[in-house]
Amino acid sequence: MAALAPTAPESIKPLLRPDQAEQARRDIANAEAKLQSPHIEDKREARNQLLRLRKTTEAQIPRAPESGDEEGRMVSRSKELLEHIVADGMLSQAEMRACPPGAPDKHLAWERRNKPAILEWKNLQLRLRPGEREAANLERYRPVAGSMNLDNSVVDRKMFFGIENVTGPTVAFSDEELVALEAIAPEIRAEVASLSNEERAVIKRTIAGFVSKATAAPSKEGKKH
Repeated sequence: MAALAPTAPESIKPLLRPDQAEQARRDIANAEAKLQSPHIEDKREARNQLLRLRKTTEAQIPRAPESGDEEGRMVSRSKELLEHIVADGMLSQAEMRACPPGAPDKHLAWERRNKPAILEWKNLQLRLRPGEREAANLERYRPVAGSMNLDNSVVDRKMFFGIENVTGPTVAFSDEELVALEAIAPEIRAEVASLSNEERAVIKRTIAGFVSKATAAPSKEGKKH
């Protein structure tokens, strides 16, 4: 694999997603209205709060490229980053669903190696595709199949058809499952409350192996003492 150029520190500072940017604008509007209200006695603090909100939002709003040349460089860099991220051991959709032995460690190692590249890629996507809610969703590029042996998978390999017609008890997530989901797929974690019961059930099965791996680690450490 060709070496990837280092990621500049300023390129991985978090930028606001479209929904976060909308909320920031609402917060600024509320702060402006508060400053104009005759019922607010501490105008100085209200003004300082407004200035802080404006400064933070200004620093984190994704900026569109200023020229065609800059856009071309951003597109090229984004492509380079994505190719490296996927080729450098990104687990496939099948491997993430089935969670065969070694998958959690492999996923976490890949994530640690590629964290700067992933953050830079997400920021570039937010700048190149303003307003698109799925612009920075890396899951869309996860390979369909991988190279790991799925015969001893933690999660049974099954195909799900017509899951929208499946009924059953309401699916809830434990704190450990939510932590695992945040590590594996933060985009899905952010939307978990709006998913259907059937979708939540599929996700719960998917992350089962990652949760069992994480909860088993402390008990093993404890036996050493």
